[in-house]
Amino acid sequence: MSGKNVLVGALSKADQLDAALKFGFYHTPLRNITDHKVLTRLEYVALYQSIRLFGAEGAGITWYGKIKDWKVVPRSAIREIPSSRGALDELYVRFEVESWVKRAEPIMPAGHGIYRILYTTDYMFNRAKEVSELRLETEEELREWREKRRAGKVRVALDREHVDLGSAVVGIEVE
Repeated sequence: MSGKNVLVGALSKADQLDAALKFGFYHTPLRNITDHKVLTRLEYVALYQSIRLFGAEGAGITWYGKIKDWKVVPRSAIREIPSSRGALDELYVRFEVESWVKRAEPIMPAGHGIYRILYTTDYMFNRAKEVSELRLETEEELREWREKRRAGKVRVALDREHVDLGSAVVGIEVE
């Protein structure tokens, strides 16, 4: 977990994007964050737009922002967007964002998605072209990725479609 200071959160509904951008925040159920200590290390939050909700044209990671503040609140305290699940007592983490920034090039799904949340480093976030690259963690994986990236477009293969549910990088190949 060391150095991971970016939370990439999946949007649960298309209108969550509009509310996030308009009101400058992102929220996720506290149960999605298994290691609560990570909250003190996070500096940025990014929004993952799934193909299911946004179509192939709108999918990927386009928006991110610096975290200004965060707090744990009951879902009922998040009034900008109504709860569709009626989980008003459930605890959520609400991240206030200084301002949303649009990436020049979105990080594309390329066969992988994010089911709930994924942690990554700002180093990888700023260099990734595909969502699966955000899962590269070890020095060996990063070295292999950098070497192959010099040779062309790289495909990172994972053991699951949703990168946050996967447990392993199974291959790094030049396409």
